[in-house]
Order: sequence, then C-alpha cells, then structure tokens
Amino acid sequence: MWKSKTNWIYYFSIFLLITLSCKTQKKVQRTVIESSASELLYTTFNVPRATFTFVQGGNSVNVNGSVRIHKDSIIILSLQAPLLGVEVGRVGITQHSLTLIDRINRQYFELNFDSLRNEHGINLNYNIFQSIFTNSLFIYDNPNEVLISDFKEVRIENFLLLQTNRGGVNQEFNVNEDKRILSGRIFANDDEPFSIEWSYMRFESLQDGYNFPHLVKMTISDGDRRFQMDIAYNKVELDKKLNFAFSIPSSYKEVSLDDLLKMLQ
Repeated sequence: MWKSKTNWIYYFSIFLLITLSCKTQKKVQRTVIESSASELLYTTFNVPRATFTFVQGGNSVNVNGSVRIHKDSIIILSLQAPLLGVEVGRVGITQHSLTLIDRINRQYFELNFDSLRNEHGINLNYNIFQSIFTNSLFIYDNPNEVLISDFKEVRIENFLLLQTNRGGVNQEFNVNEDKRILSGRIFANDDEPFSIEWSYMRFESLQDGYNFPHLVKMTISDGDRRFQMDIAYNKVELDKKLNFAFSIPSSYKEVSLDDLLKMLQ
C-alpha cells in the first residue's frame, strides 16, 4: 500500500519538523530535449548557513543550520538552537543508512536501507535525499542515476512534465526549456492521499555561472494533516575541502522509531 511505502517520508519529516524544531524554541509526445536534465557538477556541496522553516498548521519555526554533501557518499544536516548556535540535531545519510542524532535527549536512531527494503518492501535510498537537495532527477525506488528518457514526457507550453508510475506510486517533475527542474511530486492513487511535493525558487548563479535554486520548499500531506519544510540556502559552495566525520557519542542511547514517535504523541 502507498501508506506503508510512504511512512518513511511521513515519520522522517515529522521528526524533523516537530521533535527537533519545537524542542529548540495534454497530448503525450516525444520531444527533442536531451536525454538528461541540466545537472550540477560537484564533488562536495556545502551550505555553511541555511535556514530551515518548519510550518505546522498556523505555527512557524525558523531554525538555522547547515547542509554538507560529499557526492554519492554522505549527506550531513545540522540544526542549531536559535540565538545560541548550539547544535541540537544532526542527520547523517549514507548509501547504507540514515541516522538521526537528538543531542537534547542524548539519543539516536539508525535506519538501515537494506533492512527496510528486505523486511518492509520500502525502497528508501540515499539518492532520493541527494537529488532533492541538489535539484536533480530521480526515481524514488531506483538508487541509480536516471535520465529524462526514463520518464513519459508531456509538453505543456514551454515546460516539460516528466511522469512515471511504479507499483501505484506516481512521480512527476516540471522541467523548463533550459532543462532546470522547477518542482517534483510523489503521490498515490486517488484513494490514498499521502503525498510529498517540493519546488525550487530563487535561482542564482554560482561561482561557475551555473544557475541554481537557493530555496527548496517541501510539503508532506496525508490528506488530513499538512507539514511544510523550507530550506533557504544562504550561500552554496562547491568543491571545498570539508570535514565529513560523522560519529555518535558512546554515551548516547539507541532508540527505535517507535520510541521517537512516542515523543510526538
């Protein structure tokens, strides 16, 4: 079912949106467009200062932090307490797992992608996160690089709508005539309302002239509840030498996903 397949989206998002932030107070046609979308070339991707905006209902919370990516290797997100600048939460994503560190409660949760796939049939992978943060194409259950030719193409005026359906899970991307990805969406059939949407804004030139979005807006919905997370990149740096060390203090307690969810009740 779509709901079981998307629990990872829902729970991961809720943990970030609430636990960390609140505790810190049309006709189908083939086109002549090239086979791959315009892609950012980098080895390391660094946002030394990002602003995470969490919105739930009428409440909005801003949290500073940073984003570091070593391409195809590791992503590190850091969230800091307002004013003090002390790290309160850290997320590490590798090709094998996703780790959430809660520094306030001195605990952590680790999710192994292979176990998740083998035991629950949920195809969560590193490439999903890297692609969303860096404005790239992906197919949610495919950990490898994908091309525009992997999608069905629908031309809508000056835009290209890319579509795919895999096991009842739909994906769409809007791509402009410059092959820039403007937005994406993963959603279910009409009888199951879970969805995640993201869009890119504030396109600005990087040091190499590449036009890259500096605002990512993400929305997760289950039909009744709607959560939003915006990430504003204050500055994007490419190919800098960075520290990607990621470790869990030995004194921290490992907890289960159920333990984390109890904090939300």
